[in-house]
Amino acid sequence: MSLEPATESERLYLALGGDVNPARPIFTGDVFEQVEIPGVGTASAIVIGHPCSIRGRNGSLQDRIPVAAVEDHPVHPPKTWATGFFDRMPLPGLPLLGDYHAARLGALGLAATGSLRTATRIACLSEPGINQLQQRLVYHQTRLEVPVTTFQEAFDHTYEEAELLENWATDFEGTIEEATAEFERWIRAGSPSRQQRLLDYAERAPIRRELRNELRRRTQRDDKI
Repeated sequence: MSLEPATESERLYLALGGDVNPARPIFTGDVFEQVEIPGVGTASAIVIGHPCSIRGRNGSLQDRIPVAAVEDHPVHPPKTWATGFFDRMPLPGLPLLGDYHAARLGALGLAATGSLRTATRIACLSEPGINQLQQRLVYHQTRLEVPVTTFQEAFDHTYEEAELLENWATDFEGTIEEATAEFERWIRAGSPSRQQRLLDYAERAPIRRELRNELRRRTQRDDKI
């Protein structure tokens, strides 16, 4: 098996530039401009930590989040990335100076969460993009070849939860931190919890409806105050 070739930007990103939802909570694969990375310096950076590892109690972000530096990189044919450059993640199409960019998976550091919140977020990786990032990161650190389909299977319910959280935060009256804490209580409610139910594909549509109904209920309640 070889690693995935470089992915075209149309599939690699969920959002770029002005299309990035400012209400979207920080997630794996988010790219920020000009972040101070301890041990590396100031550079554009991509979040590489798993969603569960970068959040703690009540869904709040850890004080520091693992990121990798993003820098200019020569252009290479997509297939070249399947058999080389294992310490880098190709990031074509970023709205940065330069024709092509890549994350340096060896240039890592724990960036202060506050610096990420104030930095400009210029991109969010799509699910295939995050899977490819994790594949290359694992291979760089362990030389273990893991198919991207394995990451999709492992993270699928997490991606679903992230989409629910983004929808919640977008319609929530308050800060992203407050929205995340409220969502965390909501998603963990029930027996089994909604979070556990997300593991079952058949439960996902009902949970989406429950979220829409809950947001509608909250809006109607606020209108009466």
